[in-house]
Amino acid sequence: MNRTSRPLGLIAIFVVLVLAFDAHPRSAPQPRPKSDPVLGERIAEGVVLDGRLWLRGTLGKNTFGDRSGGLVSLGLADESRRVHFERNVLSVVKDGRDLWVLRWSSLSKRKFVVSRWRSGSFEDVGEFESFKGDVPLALLTNGGAVTVLTESTIRVLTSNGEWKSVPLKNRLRLGIQSAIASPTLGGRIYVGTNNGEWGGGLQRVDLRSGAVTKIERRDGKGLCDGPLNSDCDPVTGVIADPQMKECVLASVGLVHLFTSSGRILRVCEEKVTVISEKSVSRAEKDKRKMTEAFFGLARAAEGGGFWAITWRALYRFDADGHQEGEYALPKLKPVSGIYLSHELPGAVVVRTDVNWSVSTSGYTPLVIPLDSSRP
Repeated sequence: MNRTSRPLGLIAIFVVLVLAFDAHPRSAPQPRPKSDPVLGERIAEGVVLDGRLWLRGTLGKNTFGDRSGGLVSLGLADESRRVHFERNVLSVVKDGRDLWVLRWSSLSKRKFVVSRWRSGSFEDVGEFESFKGDVPLALLTNGGAVTVLTESTIRVLTSNGEWKSVPLKNRLRLGIQSAIASPTLGGRIYVGTNNGEWGGGLQRVDLRSGAVTKIERRDGKGLCDGPLNSDCDPVTGVIADPQMKECVLASVGLVHLFTSSGRILRVCEEKVTVISEKSVSRAEKDKRKMTEAFFGLARAAEGGGFWAITWRALYRFDADGHQEGEYALPKLKPVSGIYLSHELPGAVVVRTDVNWSVSTSGYTPLVIPLDSSRP
């Protein structure tokens, strides 16, 4: 074998091994979809409000940034599709009966607009200008206040429509994907970073001072000792803890080559507790110790619990973190070009390859809680 053919042969063997590894049995294998003309290459987030499923897309690998897609809604009863914004939507969040959207202004790439859904249409309620390299990361409703977190600033929309800004004391560690949430009591924002095999970790932002704190728990001296290690643990989801109002829940998940690891954590200030960790094997004869990778969390609409999703199953937990149910991923059906299912009790499952961009997990769907007050 000559010098040229040897690397090509090794690459071919490597590709075959990776494909064989990722060809594990799935409950609902799906064909690769075409890019949606509005949502782009992958669906980044969604909510259910007023009997409609609202979905935000992204045009690239990142779930935020200047390659943002648009916003569409699908009727859960009649499957009607509406396009609300064709491009430039950065974040969508539901707060009670309100739906808030953060988007780029159509007039300038340095301007951003916050809009609210009211009486069948969006109304703009706030606008701000940002400098280069300070792209907004998330829109939150923190204690009733509309809050925008950027790479270096916290902006809070006051009741008179003006912005109050707090600069971050030190810069956030960002990655390919970010999961961001605030505890019910407010006052803090937790930023989970997902860099796949390169880790990610969790950071806490103080809304008053702008201080940024890295949250970790390493139970040993090994390189990847956890359960929360920014060098090795990609944080794939963060939600407000339904049980403890000053805390958040965070999911960790990575499927890489021939390994799988993950867990669900409760984080209160700087205290990190494991509330769920499941042993799993990727093949019948595989004796290695591995844990199931969790790729997202969502508050349940009823009962005070939450949902967690992996590459093979959907789990329902009560508010204390005790597992209440396990469901195989349902077969997804096309609805106006989007593959989804609302057969499971209390949740809609939507296909996306957003996790696949940093993990060999395949199409791990988004789980979106139903609106408990929907018609």
